[in-house]
Amino acid sequence: MESTSEVPDDSCQVADEAEKEALALKNFKETIAEIEGHLAHKAQLRSRIHTTVQNRPEESYFTRLDSSIKKNTAFVRKLKNFTEAQKESILKDMNTLNLTKYISEVANAIVEAKLKMTDIASILQVCVVLHEKYADFSAQILEAWQKVLSMKKDEKVSNPSKMRVDVRFYADLISCGVLTPKEGLPLLGSFLTNLIHGDKEEHNSATIILAFCKFCGEDYAGLVSQKLLSDAERFKLTVPTSTWLPPDKRQNVRNLLREYYSSLCKHLTQDHKELQNFERQNRRILQTKGELSNERKERQEVLNQSFAKLLNMTQQFSDILAEELPELRQDLSPKDEECSVLELSENMSDQARETLNELLWENEEGRQFYENLPNLGVYLPNLVPKVTAETLPLPDPAEQMIDIEKEAKEIEEGEQAKEEGDEDIKPTELEDEKEDADVPVSLQSNKVLLDSFLTTLSACVNREMIDSAAIEFSTNLNTKHNRKKLVRTLFTVQRTRLDLLPFYSRLVATLHPYIPEVATDLCNFLRQDFKYHVRKKDQINIETKVKIVRFIGELTKFGMYPRADTLQCFKQLLLNFAHHYIEMTCHLLETCGRFLLHQPDSHQRTKVYLDQMMRKKSMLASDSRYLTMIENAYYQVVPVDSSTRISHIKIRPPLHQYIRHLLYVELGNKGSTNKILKQLRKLNWKDPEVATYAIRCLTSAWKVKFPNIRTLAGVVAELTLYQEFVGHRIVDAVLEDIRWSLEFPISKFNQRRVSMAKYLAELYNYRMVESSVVFKVLYTCITFAVSYDRTIESELDQPDNLMRLRLVLTILDTCGVFFSSGLAKKRLDCYLVYLQYYYLFKRSLSIWTEDNPFPVAIDFGIKDTLLSLRPKLKPYKTVQEAADAVENLEKELMNKLSQAMPELQMDMVLADDTLACIEEEDIEEGEEMREVDDDSINDEQSLSRSMSQMTTRGEATQPDDESANTEDDHCVVKAPRKALCPEDDDFMAALDRMVAENIHEAYSRGKEASKAPAVDIAIPWQVKASLKKPSDGSDKNFLGDSIGGELGGALAAAEASSACAAVASSPPSTTNDNPTVNFFLMTRKGNKPQFKNLALPSDSELAQNLRNREEAEKAEKERVKKLTLDFNERQEEEEFQDLYGGANRPAVHNVNRDRRGRFQHPKGVPDAELIFGGARKNR
Repeated sequence: MESTSEVPDDSCQVADEAEKEALALKNFKETIAEIEGHLAHKAQLRSRIHTTVQNRPEESYFTRLDSSIKKNTAFVRKLKNFTEAQKESILKDMNTLNLTKYISEVANAIVEAKLKMTDIASILQVCVVLHEKYADFSAQILEAWQKVLSMKKDEKVSNPSKMRVDVRFYADLISCGVLTPKEGLPLLGSFLTNLIHGDKEEHNSATIILAFCKFCGEDYAGLVSQKLLSDAERFKLTVPTSTWLPPDKRQNVRNLLREYYSSLCKHLTQDHKELQNFERQNRRILQTKGELSNERKERQEVLNQSFAKLLNMTQQFSDILAEELPELRQDLSPKDEECSVLELSENMSDQARETLNELLWENEEGRQFYENLPNLGVYLPNLVPKVTAETLPLPDPAEQMIDIEKEAKEIEEGEQAKEEGDEDIKPTELEDEKEDADVPVSLQSNKVLLDSFLTTLSACVNREMIDSAAIEFSTNLNTKHNRKKLVRTLFTVQRTRLDLLPFYSRLVATLHPYIPEVATDLCNFLRQDFKYHVRKKDQINIETKVKIVRFIGELTKFGMYPRADTLQCFKQLLLNFAHHYIEMTCHLLETCGRFLLHQPDSHQRTKVYLDQMMRKKSMLASDSRYLTMIENAYYQVVPVDSSTRISHIKIRPPLHQYIRHLLYVELGNKGSTNKILKQLRKLNWKDPEVATYAIRCLTSAWKVKFPNIRTLAGVVAELTLYQEFVGHRIVDAVLEDIRWSLEFPISKFNQRRVSMAKYLAELYNYRMVESSVVFKVLYTCITFAVSYDRTIESELDQPDNLMRLRLVLTILDTCGVFFSSGLAKKRLDCYLVYLQYYYLFKRSLSIWTEDNPFPVAIDFGIKDTLLSLRPKLKPYKTVQEAADAVENLEKELMNKLSQAMPELQMDMVLADDTLACIEEEDIEEGEEMREVDDDSINDEQSLSRSMSQMTTRGEATQPDDESANTEDDHCVVKAPRKALCPEDDDFMAALDRMVAENIHEAYSRGKEASKAPAVDIAIPWQVKASLKKPSDGSDKNFLGDSIGGELGGALAAAEASSACAAVASSPPSTTNDNPTVNFFLMTRKGNKPQFKNLALPSDSELAQNLRNREEAEKAEKERVKKLTLDFNERQEEEEFQDLYGGANRPAVHNVNRDRRGRFQHPKGVPDAELIFGGARKNR
């Protein structure tokens, strides 16, 4: 198959080559035929004149013609203004007029006529007719030519353009036979000899000799062009030559022309050397002073134009005379060994050129965008390019030593000089679009097409669309009026659409070779507008200024805006390096700074200006935003040493690279979450090295795209179900990283800090951390190393550093919506008070002024957060209002704490000199007291952490002295403060879950599990009815129906009696003298029980045991009730979080849950639950 497919390709190539060869042969034969026809026409004219002269008409013929002066003088005037269109009328007049007496005037009129090259054939025909009729015509016209062509040795030609036509005209008169060679050749030879010998140095008359060679060289010198000779040799054919002149005379003319060509080659070589020397001097001046004077710029333009003109004529002479062009040697002066790799010679190797491309462009796609432009000549074959690409000479770094101090002095002097002409600069004024009412109907459709084209131009946001727009404009809309409207549209692009500037610049560069007016006008507008904004020195319209400099930068990279002018803009911005000029400089460097630095002709100047910019930056007393912008722009332009870059490259094992690929590349792709989770589960988690590296990658949330942090947290949550230690280590690392970022507030890690705060909040959403941990981080952000004293400035929380507010807003925006019920809601309410105080305190600092306002993003962020979390909350407006709210909140919490702390302290008082044993009951009682007022204590714990850092309102908030002092004189030993650590929090969380599960199981067993023990005896109803009435006015009987329902007190068994049981009838009744407790003693006599009243002292052992038992049972019941309520509330909160966060979480599912689906009835089978009323119907 391969051989059969290759044969047609080879045959097609052979056919194409044969077709090209046949076409070239055809063209060559047509050229040969044209030359033969020209030579035959000349020979025919000579023979015709020779025969006609011998048979001229007699005098009787002329007597019949018109000899009036009026018509003859009119005929002479017509000859002086001869054109090709008048040939027929002149020939007609010649047949009716008798010009015998006016032949001298006719000859002079023909010689003085201002002819064109296209008029030569027609005037020759007129001269031939005159020569055939009038015998004196040749003598008269020769006399007229002698007056014109006679010149001395060093005489200059006054009118070279007319002389070019005259020389050809005179030479054709000789070759056609009007003038015989014996009469005409001496004059022509003397003229050419004097002209060539007198013009060997300046070559001002080169165009005259070139015209003679083109049109008459074939007849007088036998010249054949180099192309015809090569084609004749190629096709083995001969080029016909004229045999009119003898060979010796043709050789003399050829030698004379070659002599002139050799002098022209020497002149070209000298001009080339002079141009190189002048460019070298200009480069030296540019690199030492930074700019050129206007005189030197004009001088260089003149030299370039003259050299280009001379080179063009030399090339034409070389082709006509079939001579070789002189070799123009480039300047090969020795290069400095310390020069940059950028200053390469023109003949650089492919590897060096690739290195230069890597430095010039960030990637291959960028290079293709700026260098590979569509060729409009393919679509417009008849359109001739008006601009030819010019290769700029490379600088000579060996002769350039840059003095940076001198450059700085030059900039300072230039600033004062430029200020004098500020009033002359005006903003760019665009011509108003005139709605012409008298536009022809044929142009209305063109106007509609142009408006549609300009409207859709802003939608061209890729390379293909903008190239299509360029082709459309050049093919259908290329008129002068449309070009002006296009330039106006490009220049007035919206200041916020900076994304369109590269594509508009590509459009201008694509049109430039064929429509250079667009690029020229646009660059002039941008140059004038830039000067206006720089000289204006106002602090408004920053977006417009940024648009102007970025547009200039994009056009510079396409080569439309001269690099020298761009560097001049850079210098103008450095003159007043402050405020908006700093931003304009940074945007200009970000756009084309790298391009300018790595271009050989602008490398040194850019280097000087960059050093000067960094020097000004070190002396700049500005805010950190400008300093950061300058550093970012500088390090984006300055290349990094490749050796240093390679030395920092880490060589990772394949497994590590695969883990990074999964988490940093694949994460976030559609449907990749489950795949990543499966691959991570396959890792060898028992290997410490693999596990450590995987956990480190899972912790580095700042290396993941910001929207994918939620997905990363979901992967960690699912992975923890299989590897429990992973979750603990990741949470510890995240908390440690956040703490480290607060202790070392380095600005370059701001993005990392925000990512880690977001990661912590997402981990809470996936139940990897508790709400208490999140609140600890939130309080740490606004309390750690924060100084609320305006006279003391904290090093870790600078007045202009608002990064902590950004962290808090990130956390609350991510997980704050879940703090909507229970204890978390109360904690968030308290925290928002402290957050508003911290925010308002930061906002009220003196660093924020009108010139340096408080960031609007923080204001709106705080307002949006409060509105989303607490829509009904009224934000505080002043710092004092927030401070009062904080004080009131602290007093309220201290009151709750003072009520709970005495009992807590009493339980925790230690013995004097003995070690007390641990009592479970006491601990439980302490837990009960803690659970009774859990809300206030937890809030107070957060408050106690924040109180140590805050010095609000000038003094620290202290608890009331009354609550600390006691009425007694004895000293109360307070329990030591509990040290909080993450391990205790994890333990308490696990304990709470276990207790909740046990309580749930106990309550699910039914009422039987909670009934009173079997030892209790029910009180007979007779005694119970009698006990409801008080026995006397002093003693009261109570039944404890609330405990157990049937048990009114406590029953105690008598130790001595065999069948007696003591039934407690009431709580102790007290009197003023002897407090007693009434008991009923139940005995059995036969089958009937008997009851006897028994009064015991209240301090007896039986009464004391009864009281302790009642209190223990009551406390236990309250504790169980509190745990049950907390469990229900927690369950409701978890269900709300699942419902709210289910829609926003990634599709990460636990494969071990909900495996069994609901039974689906097959088609046609009736649903029994709907018919007979099953459980679903009852629901």
